[in-house]
Amino acid sequence: MTEKCWYYREKYNLTNKKEKGVTLISLTIYVVVMVLVIALIAVITSFFYNNVINIDKEAVELAELNKLNLYMIEETEEEGNSIETISSDGKKITFNNGNAYTIQDNGIYQNSIRICKDVNTKVTEFGKTKEKGKEILKVYYETETGIGRSLEYVVKDNNVYIAWEDELNYTEGNNSTSGGQTTIVPIPVPEGYVASEVEGENTKEDGLVIYEGTDPVTEANHATALTTRNQYVWIPVEDINDMVMCSSNSGSSQCKLELDGETLKCTTHSATATDLVGRLYTSEPMNFEQKDQEHNVYGYNEPSVMEGDLNYGITITQLKQDFTVMAKSVAKNGGFYISRYEIGINGESKKSQKVLTAEANDGTNYLGANKWYGLYNTVRDINNNQQMVWGCQYDQVIKFIGEEAQKGHSNRNLTESIAISGQNELDEMKNIYDLEGNIGEWTLEAHSSTDRTYRGNDYSTTSRGSFYSASHRFDFYAPEIEVDYCTTRSTLYI
Repeated sequence: MTEKCWYYREKYNLTNKKEKGVTLISLTIYVVVMVLVIALIAVITSFFYNNVINIDKEAVELAELNKLNLYMIEETEEEGNSIETISSDGKKITFNNGNAYTIQDNGIYQNSIRICKDVNTKVTEFGKTKEKGKEILKVYYETETGIGRSLEYVVKDNNVYIAWEDELNYTEGNNSTSGGQTTIVPIPVPEGYVASEVEGENTKEDGLVIYEGTDPVTEANHATALTTRNQYVWIPVEDINDMVMCSSNSGSSQCKLELDGETLKCTTHSATATDLVGRLYTSEPMNFEQKDQEHNVYGYNEPSVMEGDLNYGITITQLKQDFTVMAKSVAKNGGFYISRYEIGINGESKKSQKVLTAEANDGTNYLGANKWYGLYNTVRDINNNQQMVWGCQYDQVIKFIGEEAQKGHSNRNLTESIAISGQNELDEMKNIYDLEGNIGEWTLEAHSSTDRTYRGNDYSTTSRGSFYSASHRFDFYAPEIEVDYCTTRSTLYI
C-alpha cells in the first residue's frame, strides 16, 4: 500500500512538474505573440491612418483644383472673352472681361477674392499656346512627387486672340519661362480669319498677315492662299492720341483721349469731347511727335464732306459715325488691319488680281469703279467692319513701316503701266504691296471742300521719271474725276 502510494505520489509529482513546464513555455510564447500582434496592429493602424490622411489630402487638393478648373472653364467659354495679359513669371493672368487670377499666399485669387487653396498640388503658373489657329490656355501644376502637369482649355472662337508678340515659351515638366517681357500683348484676329503661320508674315514686327477663312495658312498651302483668300496686315497703334484728336485740339490745348466704357472721348475739351477727328501729319518728312494739329476744314481734315457728296448720298453725319466707330475700335484693340493689296473687284485684297480704279469703264489691265464714289461704295461695308482707309490710318501705316516709307525709290522696278496686284516683290514694305508703285491710293481725307487726298506714287508719275514716297500726299483731286491712276485700300476694324 505504501509502495503504491509512493508510486502514485511520485507519479503525481512528476506529472505536475511537467505541466508546470508547459505552462511557462506557453505563457512566454503567448506574451511574445501578443507583443508581435500588438506591434503589427500598431503598424497597420499607423499605415491606415496615414493613408486616410493622404487620401483626405488628395481629396482636398482635387477639390481645390476642380474649383480652379470650373473658373477657367467659365472664362474660356464666355463669348468674346480672351486672354489679355500674362505676367512675365506666369503668376497672374488677366482676361479682357476684367477678371484677373493671381497665384499667391499658397492660394489662387480671382481679383481680390481667394477662390481656392493649394494643398499638395502646387499651381505654378499660367500660360498659353497656339494650335491649329486656336488659343489654348494652360494651367501648370506639380504633384506632391514633383511631376509637372497642366490643365488645358481651348478659348471660345469669338474674336479669339491667336497671335501675340514676344510669346512666352513654356517647357512642360519644369514649367520654366523665358522671354523677360512684363506682359503678352495680344493681336486680335477677327472672326472668320486666321493668322498666317508662314515665316516672315506671322509676327507683328514683320507685319502680321491674316487670311480670310478658317483653314490654317502654312508653307504647304501658302502659294494658293495668296491668290485665293483675302489678306490684311495688322497696323499697331499703341496710343489712340497718336491717330485721333477732338476738334478743339491746338498748340496751346492738346487733347487726351480715353476710352470710357464704350465711349471714346477727350478729357481736355468737354464741349467737343466726342467730336472726333483725324490727327494728320502733313509735313514732309512727317513728324510723328507733333501734337499741336488744328482741325481746319480748309486744309487737310477728316471727317469732311465735299460739295458734291450729297448727290451720292454721303452726309457728314454718316462720315462722323463711321469715323467714331473706327476710332473706338482702334483705341480698344490697339490697332487696325489694312488690305495687303490695292483693292480689286468687290474690294478684294488678293495677289494677282486686277486692280479697281476710279475710271468709269473697264480697261485691259484694270477694272473701273466710276470716280472716288465708286471706290468708296465698293469698300464700305459697315456690317462687316470694313471702310475705305482714312488719312490718319494711312499716316499710321507710314509710321509703322518707318523711314523707308518716307523716301521715294527709283531702283524698285516700278511699273509704268497698270499691273495686277503684288507682282513687284521690290515694292513691298511690312508685307504691304504696291505702296510706292502701280496705282495711287485715294483716302477719306479731305483738302478744302473740293478735293480728296490720295497717297503714294503711281505708274503715270513713274513714267515721267518721278518717284514719290509712299507717304506723299496729292491734294488736288476732286472725287468726281475719272482716272485710272487712282485706287484705294480697305481697312478692317474689330
